[in-house]
Amino acid sequence: MKEKIIQTALRICERDGYESFSMRKLATKLDLDPMAVYHYFENKEALTKAMVEQIFNRFQKKISKTNKNPKINLKKILTEYWNLFIEYPGMSLYLIKNSHEDFPSVITFNQTLRDLIRDLHPGKEIEKVLYITIDFIHGNAFAHSSILNGKTKGEKIRSVQKVFESTLSYLLDLLSKS
Repeated sequence: MKEKIIQTALRICERDGYESFSMRKLATKLDLDPMAVYHYFENKEALTKAMVEQIFNRFQKKISKTNKNPKINLKKILTEYWNLFIEYPGMSLYLIKNSHEDFPSVITFNQTLRDLIRDLHPGKEIEKVLYITIDFIHGNAFAHSSILNGKTKGEKIRSVQKVFESTLSYLLDLLSKS
């Protein structure tokens, strides 16, 4: 039941946005008494943490380092991160607006990025490169998530992703020179 609650909550957030999500709305969608959801999750924050952890745990499985080249690994991971934001724009917006310190999987992801950036750009300002890159991904994904809907979403995503990857490569090259 816990898994069904998480999946239903994610669908509601992606359809209506996190701001309009409520435990009552979730219970109604699941055809449960509103108090029944609290049997599984203490409050909305606990459910939100479970949702974020589930999304990022699936994401972490997709991004295992398979190449010895840090630039290729970094680009692959950042592209998957962009895809995560395209797939879950509601939860992604929540993460941008709120501290990620309560989410172990997000902290692990950020550390992975720091390590790759350090390998790729020794001596550079790691935090600066990290924040510029992450801000670029967030902005790009949000700009495109609003136009990527409908029946041809898959085709649109592939097309937009190619442009994103090209721009990301350009940004990473610029950051390595600065």
